[in-house]
Amino acid sequence: MKHIRYSRWDGTQKWLDLDEGAVADRMFEEMSNYMNWGLSTQEALEWLMRQGLNIPELNLRVMGIDELLQELRHQRQEAFQNFNLDKALDDIRAKIDEIVDREVKTARDELGIINADFQRREEFLRSSPVKESEAIDHLSYYDQEMGFLDAEAKRLFDEIKGQKDDVKALEQFIRRHGRQFQGPQSLDFDQAVDMMSRFHQMSTLAEALRSGDFKEISLDEFKDWLGDDQMQSIVLIGNFSEQLENSGYIKRTDDGIRLTPRGFRKIGQNALNEIFKNVGKDLLGMHAVTRRGHSRINPEETRPYEFGQPFNIDMVGTLKNALRRGGVSGPRIDLAPEDFVAYEEEHESLATTVLMLDMSWSMSRDGRFPAAKRVALAMDHLIRTLYPRDYYYTIGFSTRARQLRPDQLPEASWDPSDPFTNLQEGLWLSRHLFRRHRTANRQIIVVTDGQPTATHINGYTNAQWPGFMGSIPPEIYRETIKEVINCTNEKIVINTFMLDDNPVLTKFVEEITRINRGRAFYSLPSNLGNYLLVDYINRRRKQIR
Repeated sequence: MKHIRYSRWDGTQKWLDLDEGAVADRMFEEMSNYMNWGLSTQEALEWLMRQGLNIPELNLRVMGIDELLQELRHQRQEAFQNFNLDKALDDIRAKIDEIVDREVKTARDELGIINADFQRREEFLRSSPVKESEAIDHLSYYDQEMGFLDAEAKRLFDEIKGQKDDVKALEQFIRRHGRQFQGPQSLDFDQAVDMMSRFHQMSTLAEALRSGDFKEISLDEFKDWLGDDQMQSIVLIGNFSEQLENSGYIKRTDDGIRLTPRGFRKIGQNALNEIFKNVGKDLLGMHAVTRRGHSRINPEETRPYEFGQPFNIDMVGTLKNALRRGGVSGPRIDLAPEDFVAYEEEHESLATTVLMLDMSWSMSRDGRFPAAKRVALAMDHLIRTLYPRDYYYTIGFSTRARQLRPDQLPEASWDPSDPFTNLQEGLWLSRHLFRRHRTANRQIIVVTDGQPTATHINGYTNAQWPGFMGSIPPEIYRETIKEVINCTNEKIVINTFMLDDNPVLTKFVEEITRINRGRAFYSLPSNLGNYLLVDYINRRRKQIR
């Protein structure tokens, strides 16, 4: 019999010594990528389990459920192409025939051919059913009612009687799959039973993979025909949720799996790393300010004092320099200009930023929403970690606008039933958020791919499809521009990032820029994060006008 080509798994392979923390970090990073496409935490985990992942730094590849199922289908198909079951029950039939022949011959010799008992026995034995399992039952009745006269026939019968369950199961297996086995190699009874058992194991494993219920899987049942990659992947997939939970990224609730606060922070960090991975290091530094804001001394960093700078002297460090120089005269310490060191200062310009995230139906195209959402997550993480004193909000807008809490952002998705773009309400809501804080620096960052097609004023929503040649409906245009003017009057800067070069959108954004004196950018989704986040950092320490 031909066996599966994979090596035998014995439970001692080195993958069991993997750094579970590193595996969990990589798993969560991949899961957060799925969440950027709008999947919930539960859906993203399920998708990760289906797709698997690669971890090159650990030389680890985890096969997903879909690939494992495909491998099972491949093994089944390989068996169909290599083997046939045409002779699978021939050994059993041969034993049955031998039992009958031996018992008839012995009965003839002992009882005589004209004996009525012999004739009854022979007639019964010769009427054995064609179906092997029924023939075994037939012989069982003979054994109980008449008893075997031939010792060897009795021994052979006891042997096949113990195989009855396998014979019956194999008959059913052949009836179900026999025509599919069309290979050149015929399997005997033992080989066919082994193949039947393997197919049953495949079905059990496939059902467990589809249902996600790995607790009932006994890997010992599969170690003879599953290879190292499959065994390793099944173990890791079955522990995905437990590993993520132990690492503090997810938690189980009555409503299903949810992110933990650590999970929220990690998603933001992953988004930030993804966006900045191709950005030059010089772009990430803190840039000089043209106007000083608030400042505070950093006692952990000092520098040589230069004339004209604030006199924030590190006296201990200054005296140490004088002592090292030998500037001691009796009880006096003589200080020289080169002895003086000053504390570094950190100048801060507090800012309030609102990111308006287009969540209309059109954002589902060309990877636009995942790119925009990744930026929103990265912005949230950037500001909360590097600029914790800043104020930052995210507003999602489609037919209506609403504020998104930080814990809502990772699972936010575009609105499949809302095709309209309500920029006006998003600007209105932003203005009201700015009124909570008295910061001089205030800006709105709009990420969108379409011209405005909806407004919401005094409790009434007005949504209209674009008019001739995709133009903006006049009433929608007028009310949106009013909000732009209101923002301008309240000294709120509007910077717009367009994900489409639609001429109508471009012309409208140019009008926003002319009125507000903000800036406008056109970017492909793949470049959006670089432009947006680098721009934020470049402007972070400047007075926004």
